[in-house]
Amino acid sequence: MKKRFLALVACASVCVPALLALDSNTNPALKLEPPPKEVQMRDGGFRLGPRTKIFVQLGHQSEDRIAAETLAEEVQDVSGIRLDILGMKAAGKAEDGAIVLARLQDTRVRSFLARNGLRADQVLGQGGYLLFSDHSHLIVAANSGEGLFYGVQTLRQLLRPAGKGLICPAVGIRDWPTLQRTLPGLTQEDQGAIAKSVGHAPRA
Repeated sequence: MKKRFLALVACASVCVPALLALDSNTNPALKLEPPPKEVQMRDGGFRLGPRTKIFVQLGHQSEDRIAAETLAEEVQDVSGIRLDILGMKAAGKAEDGAIVLARLQDTRVRSFLARNGLRADQVLGQGGYLLFSDHSHLIVAANSGEGLFYGVQTLRQLLRPAGKGLICPAVGIRDWPTLQRTLPGLTQEDQGAIAKSVGHAPRA
């Protein structure tokens, strides 16, 4: 089962970048598939460079590291930059300029996102996520490893080359599955296997 899941993640890694040529029905300035439910465009963007780190919260590393590694591989493939993945205590604070993959059970994360117009309400469920970026923050947050994985797939599509690094436009995104989210290039059976593996992996 683990080998099958890793193969499916690899498939997603190949298919998602190819979708940069597709238009999003949500916002003509973005090309995202599937189109998120809510998108707020802002000024500026978050720049990724050699000093950028990815933080995942301790206690969820076994689940969330899958999403973190998928993101790190994408960044390295596109820019050659290798990002370190670090653990962070729930009560800890990531340094400015870091990418944070967080759980919405963290009240500080929920409050920060709410102040920036992203509500963590019941509609998100287990498969939804919030994504926020500005000049000094890049946060993907969800209630589960499954939601975090889907949020990272959206983030991967947002990244664009900028100088010697990458940039993520400043955005606020809320997204959740209406019935069943469809990842491009994957069958519903394959997608279900991903969700099961991410959502029920052993906790650290």
